[in-house]
Formats: sequence, structure tokens, C-alpha cells
Amino acid sequence: MTHISSDTTTLSLTLPATVGALPEVINSLCAVLDEHGCPHPTADKIAVAVEELFVNVAHYAYPEDERPGEVRVTCVITEADDEHCVTITLEDEGIAFDPVAKPDPKLATSVEEVKIGGLGILMVKRMMDSLSYERHGETNRTTTSKHW
Repeated sequence: MTHISSDTTTLSLTLPATVGALPEVINSLCAVLDEHGCPHPTADKIAVAVEELFVNVAHYAYPEDERPGEVRVTCVITEADDEHCVTITLEDEGIAFDPVAKPDPKLATSVEEVKIGGLGILMVKRMMDSLSYERHGETNRTTTSKHW
């Protein structure tokens, strides 16, 4: 469902928490960003960040015997003066996981030292302006935002 008003646009999707649902999330998000004149390099960063967060939910939020669960993706774009801000929230009822509390991995100095995993959250932290997490009852709520 997409809701549009003069100063705010809201995109809201509820999808299975599967990697197969990722294209719908990214395509919908990119379309809304494009409508608001988000520069392509900024939109690319936002898409990569959302992809990382969504894939983490798809892979880790729900135990194997409970898959697929659902994930709600909400995107709110606000405009004030000539500045836009997109705020994206992912909500799921999976296993509690606070990506903000996870310590940043030590970056490798050579290809041989590179370890699998852990870099995605660091990328989100560095590409976006903010990243926050809340647990409300059984619900994980991860929110990230970016200005342009």
C-alpha cells in the first residue's frame, strides 16, 4: 500500500521473510525514492542497506521450523524546505537481534584475513545517517534513515 500526501510519502509492505521477496522490497523502495528525486548514488546506498537488513531477517529471524515468517517494511519520506529524509523500518516477530549492539568487526588488512559475515551491518552503519533497534514485546523493529 502506498500513501502519498504533500509532504510525506509512506510505502508499507508485508511480505514473507524470504530472499525471494527482496526484489519487491527493493523495486518498490527505489520507485518511491525516484519519485522524490533521490540522487541515484544515494538511492543505491539506501537499497544496499535495506537489502542487508532484509536478508538478515530472512536468514536469521525465524527458526528453520517456523519459516517463513513475515517482515513488515515501512518507508516514510519526508520533505522540509529542500531536504528529504527517508526512514525505513523493518519489523518481524523473529528471534531478538540488535544489530546496533553488535560490535563492528575488525577490518582485514589483506584478502587472506577476510572473514565471512559481520560486514553487512557495518556497511549499513556507514552508508546511512542512523540505525536504531527496539524490541517491543515479540517484535523486532530496526530503523534506518538517510537525508538528501
